[in-house]
Amino acid sequence: MKRLYKSLIILGCVSMALTSCVNDLNTEPLSENTLTPEKAWENPNSYAQFLAKIYAGFSLSGNEGPAGSPDMNAPDQGEATFLRSYWNLQQLGTDEVIGAWDNETLRGLQFNQWNSSNSFILLNYSRTYLNIAYANEFMRETTDEKLAQRNVSPEMKTKINAMRSETRALRAMAYYFLMDLYGNVPFIPEEAGVGAYLPEQKDRAFLFSWIESELKAIDGQLPNNSKSNYGKINNPTVWMLLAKMYLNAEVYINQNKYTDCLTYLNKVVSAGYVLESEYKNIFVADNHLSNEIIYSFVFDGVRATTYGGTTFLLAASYKSDMNPMDNFGFSQAWSGIRSKETLSDQFATGDKRAMFWKQDRTRETTQWSDFNQGWSVVKFSNKNKDGSNGSNNVFADMDFPVFRLADAYLMFAEAVVRGGSGGSISQAVTYVNQIRTRANVALIGDSALNLDFILNERSRELYWEGHRRNDLIRFGKFTKGYNWPWKNGVYGGTPNIDDKFKLYPIPATEISANPNLKQNPGY
Repeated sequence: MKRLYKSLIILGCVSMALTSCVNDLNTEPLSENTLTPEKAWENPNSYAQFLAKIYAGFSLSGNEGPAGSPDMNAPDQGEATFLRSYWNLQQLGTDEVIGAWDNETLRGLQFNQWNSSNSFILLNYSRTYLNIAYANEFMRETTDEKLAQRNVSPEMKTKINAMRSETRALRAMAYYFLMDLYGNVPFIPEEAGVGAYLPEQKDRAFLFSWIESELKAIDGQLPNNSKSNYGKINNPTVWMLLAKMYLNAEVYINQNKYTDCLTYLNKVVSAGYVLESEYKNIFVADNHLSNEIIYSFVFDGVRATTYGGTTFLLAASYKSDMNPMDNFGFSQAWSGIRSKETLSDQFATGDKRAMFWKQDRTRETTQWSDFNQGWSVVKFSNKNKDGSNGSNNVFADMDFPVFRLADAYLMFAEAVVRGGSGGSISQAVTYVNQIRTRANVALIGDSALNLDFILNERSRELYWEGHRRNDLIRFGKFTKGYNWPWKNGVYGGTPNIDDKFKLYPIPATEISANPNLKQNPGY
């Protein structure tokens, strides 16, 4: 059974008067309870409840699903969830997806013409810093000194120390997302406390080193691969996060870290995960049962509901003519996002990963606002593996895989091709061919394993999973020398755009609120 966010009330004290870092979307108290912080922390259950809130910050919008008791004021609480804004930032401006909704914010993202006033940039930035603020508060309230003052038992202290390791990992992951998306960003030390505070901006070199040290410090203090801990940060999650950072180190800090990447990938692939026998079963309502998923953002159609998250991914991918209730166990159909031809053309005949709805659709997307142009993606489903429907036809049960084994295999292959030590070409080809065997496509030999192949295979295997922007930047193809439909706002595309788009801008409201911040170049 998947681990859910059982209690999210916790502590009105974390309403957080952050003058900067969530400035424009003023945060709301976590509950209407009148408990003082001191009283709240006297309850032994508060620690697990607060940790649940930190996890939930990556999935939900507030304390009452799908949109009640919100953490942040926003016109649309579905858009205020982390995953929905993060997915938009990592996917919309790439060769994999086109949106049909006509509003300035989404047009800016998918046409690679965004600016510092883009609302999704602000929503993602603010939500991520709010998650960091929650983590910092937990760390402040669980020091040895604070626990001694509350006469916490040794047994309970052991449990709390394990929660501190999880919290540090979640906070490090949040900073990793910020470093990847925005580059040089504010850093808020936990000692800063709650209240008006103008944090200093740190560059990627500082952030890289800090994230690395935090993750290494807790390596081995978390659970190993176990279904009993599904949905929680474990040691393999830490290894994957370190491997991701090392794979992208030339982008982040201009250093080659491919050997370090392979060191941690070898630990991941030895951790007991196995490829799901059927590709489609990674993305179904009961995908928490998959032995391929290393870490996911958890959702539930009854107990963890939102108009963001995987509900958004399902509903926005469907149109009523697809009969989504019968075919996918879902009643919502928003007619929002579908595949660009640069994605649909990637697949060979018979590739099981090519999960598209083609009926009454054109392959070409000459009219971006017409949902019937572009094949609909049906990769995500609210049916269980056995074909039965999920628990709710309005809100998705499907969890979102953040890290999974096939990604680790492809990362391994890339790190080897890029010259890292700790793996061989033959082993890399073996991993890649395991993925391709599942996909029912031709196997490759050693000579076919090159960077162009790997980039394309990553798209075929991982499309719409939040990796594409990061991949295109790492391969040097996001802003220069590679074209796709609607890049720079025209159907024919523009191969070369300004390099400033490798980073998102710091939101304009943050620049105005905090004189310590310097805007990213070009914005």
